[in-house]
Amino acid sequence: MERKSYYLIIILVALVICIGVFLYQFNNDVPTFILINETEVQENGSFSGMLMDAYSYGVANQTITFHKPGYDMGTLVDVTTDENGVFTIKNAQYLPEAGKDNYYGNFTFAGNGKYQGCTYEGNVTVVPN
Repeated sequence: MERKSYYLIIILVALVICIGVFLYQFNNDVPTFILINETEVQENGSFSGMLMDAYSYGVANQTITFHKPGYDMGTLVDVTTDENGVFTIKNAQYLPEAGKDNYYGNFTFAGNGKYQGCTYEGNVTVVPN
């Protein structure tokens, strides 16, 4: 065999290995994050957020858990992302007796085999009409 053939084989093997590593990283244990553009919402209003992966793609059909205003910290509510990774919370509740706890918070994605879990650190405060 010619020397050029050996180089070609080595280059092809290296290319296959690189493609395999890229596909593995792209499809396994991908970091995620939650974006919410609102920090305040009017009573009975709505706001949206997005679950994204490290490649800036929306993560579809995943469950996001969060706390509603005035609920006990052990009470979680679920919402599911759409095909673009977007979730919407409608009819925001304002509870006068909740005082400073009138916010939606602790938005969390638990993760799964393909995506790592994440938590949104901020809150969305509900203000009365």
